[in-house]
Amino acid sequence: MHPTAENSANEPEKYAAQSGKVVVQGGAAHVRLIRAAMTHAYRAFVDALSVASRFNRFHSVGHTIHDSVIKHLTDVDQLNHVALAAFDDAEPGRIIAEARYIVDEQRDAEFAIAVADPWQHQGLGRALASILLGYARSGHVVRVWGTVQRSNKPMHGLARRLGFTARYYQPDSRLLLIERGL
Repeated sequence: MHPTAENSANEPEKYAAQSGKVVVQGGAAHVRLIRAAMTHAYRAFVDALSVASRFNRFHSVGHTIHDSVIKHLTDVDQLNHVALAAFDDAEPGRIIAEARYIVDEQRDAEFAIAVADPWQHQGLGRALASILLGYARSGHVVRVWGTVQRSNKPMHGLARRLGFTARYYQPDSRLLLIERGL
């Protein structure tokens, strides 16, 4: 059973340690479930991403993400759309990474992750993805998949380390499909 989106106190006990403090090379962060009250913090996180990082996460070129998308990404049910955010311990209200999945009718889940540029290559993406995959397993997700820009070599490496396989994504030759069973 998944936690509610109310607050981190409602998280399942088995995720208490995973959903708390994460220590990585760049420092420490706290992981929390994303909820609607985090809209402004999430907007600041997305706006602070470099153009390349924003492109890698959202697969679109542009200087801003529409408010309706931000609302969709923060007002989640934490059952079929599970979203986590990592907050910088040095600046507790600042989101430095996010990971999420959205479940379809077959119990497959589309997966996405983004890490703030100064925190990339510190192990935060891997830590957050591992926590999220634990949620997916407990939610009876069968397969996790995502699309990755062919040019996003760091994500290719992370996906490989997490046990994902990659293959050509037929609808868009600029992308690879990464997937793994749970």
